[in-house]
Amino acid sequence: MATKIYEDGTTKELVILRGSDEDRYPAFSELKRKKIGSSSLEIRSIASDAAILDTTAFGDLQDSGGTPYASFAALKTEMDKYFDATL
Repeated sequence: MATKIYEDGTTKELVILRGSDEDRYPAFSELKRKKIGSSSLEIRSIASDAAILDTTAFGDLQDSGGTPYASFAALKTEMDKYFDATL
């Protein structure tokens, strides 16, 4: 089952959709992202250090339309929208 991860363009929430399970994190949630190696991403809670998204290769993640990210740079560009502190 593929995982979709993207910023909702309307609500500005980070959306992580795993099959029919959807998690949404509002802008300015205390989340941190970490690049693992040259091709994987991990997202954790700052407060509890709990994994929000376990280490996952960019090729296993999809955008809102279901298209796999073509590169880690494409995934980072999508995540930059959510993690931009100037919202």
